[in-house]
Amino acid sequence: MRKNDRFSYLLQQYSAGNISDNEQDELFELLSTSQYDAALGNIIQKELREGQFEKSADLPPHVAQEIIRNIFKAEKNTAQVLPIKKPLTRRWHWVAAAASIIVIALSFYFYSNSAKGLNENSFASLIPQNTILKYNSAKVEETVVLPDGSRITLHSGSSIHYPSQFSADKREVYLEGEAFFQITKNPQRPFLVYYHNIITKVLGTSFTINTNVKTGNVEVIVKTGRVQVTENTKLVKGAQLNNAVIVTPNQKAIYKNDTRLFETTLVENPEPIVEEDQKPAGSQHNHKATFIYDREKLSDVFKQLEERYNIEIVPENANLNNCVFTGDVSEQDLYTKLKIICLTTNSSYEINGTKILIKGKGCE
Repeated sequence: MRKNDRFSYLLQQYSAGNISDNEQDELFELLSTSQYDAALGNIIQKELREGQFEKSADLPPHVAQEIIRNIFKAEKNTAQVLPIKKPLTRRWHWVAAAASIIVIALSFYFYSNSAKGLNENSFASLIPQNTILKYNSAKVEETVVLPDGSRITLHSGSSIHYPSQFSADKREVYLEGEAFFQITKNPQRPFLVYYHNIITKVLGTSFTINTNVKTGNVEVIVKTGRVQVTENTKLVKGAQLNNAVIVTPNQKAIYKNDTRLFETTLVENPEPIVEEDQKPAGSQHNHKATFIYDREKLSDVFKQLEERYNIEIVPENANLNNCVFTGDVSEQDLYTKLKIICLTTNSSYEINGTKILIKGKGCE
């Protein structure tokens, strides 16, 4: 029997209360080595996904997920809390092993409370039974390559569920946590990411999906291409809302759980956009944009910025287009560029949804 299989067997025996004294000693010894952290995380995720829950709501799902991640980390932090003395090494092994068992029990408890009331309408119930589960138990990001060549950068504590082979007409994956997607283009087989109450549909692009830990709102942030984001009607209660949104590079869609509405806005740090077929051979990064101006009219400056960042810039006053700008702002990010340009033309800017509004009297 392989070590991981033996570990799973002993853990099942322990949970069922059928473990012998010798088997219990063996289980605790295995746990104390920390070699089975990843296996323990996978078992917890599998059991949580297949669990049956009661019918009342307590914690919001995003809060419960954060609790589970923190509890799972607690076992690793135990060594920093409890002092180790050489004469008590074996006793310490028992303490560490017991902490791991407590992690399992607490994870079940908190996840059950957060999932109460979801039952057949829970996100876990939508995940097909025959999918492959990848859970990142490490502290660093992990890359997962899908059967179609698409790449997923999975953040710590996150999971992705996907089939061994995609169907002929579509590609479907199920995300828990946070991940960055780089999707292989295939217009005949749309790529669908299921993430709790939303579905993100793409043909070929790169984007990030996560939950804002402060607000609990879901965010879809697009780097290249475009995506369509809709509600997952299988999970959302109440009347269906026609609130699908299209998100393009340097934009993000925010799904607000309380109102069930999408809000589109600009990302915190827009980057110059370069299409895949415009990149140099073997390059993984965008061209370095050049923004050097010599008495250039603002109308031309704004046009270049619009094209390179895929963001509409709207002058409030037509006279602003007559102003000229001289300077090199190639090394600055977009918002710093605008601050410098506005400072020299006695104007200002503000973000209005997915547009940038330039305010000022302008020049004659």
